[in-house]
Amino acid sequence: MAAGARSTDPVREAELLPELFRVADSASQRGQRHSITLARWQLLLLTAAAAVGSAAGRPYAWAAAAAYLGAGWLAVEVSRQNPQGLWYEGRAAAESVKTLAWKFAVRADAYQPLPTTLPDAEGLYDLQLRGILRGFRHSPVLPSDAERRAGVTAAMRELREQPLTVRREVYLRERVAAQHGWYRAKAGYCDRAGRVTELLGVALPALGLVLAVLRALDTVSFDQLGTVSAVAASVTTWAQLRQYRPLAAAYRLAADELELVRAQLTQLDVAAADSEELWARLARDAEEAVSREHTTWQARREVRGPGH
Repeated sequence: MAAGARSTDPVREAELLPELFRVADSASQRGQRHSITLARWQLLLLTAAAAVGSAAGRPYAWAAAAAYLGAGWLAVEVSRQNPQGLWYEGRAAAESVKTLAWKFAVRADAYQPLPTTLPDAEGLYDLQLRGILRGFRHSPVLPSDAERRAGVTAAMRELREQPLTVRREVYLRERVAAQHGWYRAKAGYCDRAGRVTELLGVALPALGLVLAVLRALDTVSFDQLGTVSAVAASVTTWAQLRQYRPLAAAYRLAADELELVRAQLTQLDVAAADSEELWARLARDAEEAVSREHTTWQARREVRGPGH
């Protein structure tokens, strides 16, 4: 397809990004699903063990033992497989590649005003790409041919050759608006989930207090305090795993920064003599707004312990 045809066809982020982004993104999603599934079952088994262990009788004791055995086995699997590490490393790698690809394609940051020619720009891209990949050289997230899969795509080259008006339109639609909407939606979800876990954090101890008083008054004979305590602990652990409140704050901040940059990009006078230089700086600011939120993944990746 000729370079000029890109100005009339809608460019989509999916066709723009290198294959390595999809590889790392897929690995991250697998790690996330696996990590959450294992954590969910571990908490459910511990809660079930506490519930059946509260009842009198040998069958209940054996059931509790089986539940504890299952929870212990899952803990060993979490330590051995480290799905959370795959989750965090995959996300960090995917977002790093995505940011680099967008900078190249729209001539942001160091890709404009110099270098302006494709060979120089691609050389800079390869240099920065190798720097990213060095940080993941011991990671199972990336394949052995990661550098080849992360090379400049034809869509990246074609978009880079387009006039500033076209690059701006594509970038605002496919990167800024899409990312802004994602952040807003995730912030709302995390806020709602955070409120639910906080409500349960208050309601479950209150329920435990009522049951403890009833137990002390011999009103109930079945000891349910262990079950309530296990459920309360599970809710707390789940909230810590998902990090609802911190993530909601990070997502809102990133969305607000992107909204500010979007307004600046929209108001940019493309006919001005220094429009390309201003564009490069503003697009860099947009990528930094996204990158600040994603440094959370990098930090988690670096501080995770062997048991994560």
